[in-house]
Amino acid sequence: MSGKHAIHLFKRAQRGLFAGKMKMFGNKISEEGGNKTRRCWNPNVQKKKLFSEILGESFKLNVTTHALRCIDKAGGLDKYLLNTTDKDLNSLRGQQIRKKIQSAMHTTTQE
Repeated sequence: MSGKHAIHLFKRAQRGLFAGKMKMFGNKISEEGGNKTRRCWNPNVQKKKLFSEILGESFKLNVTTHALRCIDKAGGLDKYLLNTTDKDLNSLRGQQIRKKIQSAMHTTTQE
């Protein structure tokens, strides 16, 4: 590794929109002795039904609360998926929905 941390995405993140949030690891330190115990923190994942205005349909997705805030900030699911880069999106399901949106936009502009 050339000074950068290797990013390992777990499969669950590929099936939803996690907006870069991953499982994190660290130590729980006891108050009295300062003993360290390994533990992990999971992303706050919610099952949500998100509506695509361009496609006119809803998608059931596992979404982190951070991704929900990003979607709200972008102005909706369509704008979030279209304006987010592949590197930041990091989701196969998100890329599939983006391709559907792009093809729907392409067909409406041709007509």
